[in-house]
Amino acid sequence: MSGFAVICSGQAAQSADMFDFSQRYPAGRQVLDTFAHVFGFDLPAMVREPSGLTKNAVAQPMAVATALANWKVLAPLLPAPLLYAGYSVGEISAWSCAGAWTVAETAAACRERCRLMDACAPADGGMMAVRGINLDKLAALAAEASLFIAIVNEDDHAVLAGQRAALEQMGQRLVTIGVWTKVLEVEIPSHTPLLAQATAEFAPWLSSHLVVGPAAPVLLGVSAEACSDPVRGGQALARAISTPIQWQDCMQFLHDAGITVVLELGPGRALSALFARAHPDIQVRAVSDFRTAEGIAQWVGRYAER
Repeated sequence: MSGFAVICSGQAAQSADMFDFSQRYPAGRQVLDTFAHVFGFDLPAMVREPSGLTKNAVAQPMAVATALANWKVLAPLLPAPLLYAGYSVGEISAWSCAGAWTVAETAAACRERCRLMDACAPADGGMMAVRGINLDKLAALAAEASLFIAIVNEDDHAVLAGQRAALEQMGQRLVTIGVWTKVLEVEIPSHTPLLAQATAEFAPWLSSHLVVGPAAPVLLGVSAEACSDPVRGGQALARAISTPIQWQDCMQFLHDAGITVVLELGPGRALSALFARAHPDIQVRAVSDFRTAEGIAQWVGRYAER
């Protein structure tokens, strides 16, 4: 057992340098070329146009392509992960990194997810991170404002989603009682009942496209269960569009499973920072912390062997 797990980031961490690592290697460039073919735009070129990075149909493929391109570079150098997990759209990345899809199939799944979410999402939607308030109290306040808890990160740390105007009003209210808030660069109220129609339409699409079992179990974001069944995995991926993500429970599962080292594939390092705070006894880093693939391999090998 390697004690090694891979986690894949969601959107909202787009940056001008997010493809710098993968573009240095042929395997990474091949992934980006495939995504460019499927989506019809060059991702590294698009990332240098910050005005469009928050759009769902751009942000999601960028997140998935980053994780998958980084993994294609790193996989031959690293021990086989015991588990894979993904945050929000990162769950698409996780299934792909685990071998359930080819790169082209992954891009197609991401494109279909984006299309369905954009088609049914209400106008002026958004998401807001909140830290420093009991989740039960936050849920009560959210219900009063017709908002939803979309992601649970920690006991006092969650992401709300809904109409942007309501989020802004909620943010003002929470600040007055000493709660930290941050409106995220996301234009879709993901993981809420507002996207139930997208779940209903994505489920049958996935049932005919996610048909290969992963090389190792993938954690289901909606329940934090380890899954190797592509049928169950597809159902959970569809549910995740309109159901809260239990990321705190996913981190706890990795801890309880004996994972000793966690690598965040990107983009960004938000998940690794969150994981390190929740479980300081586990070694966790992000690809963006390193300069070379060889440096990552040395670090993972050092701690996975313990």
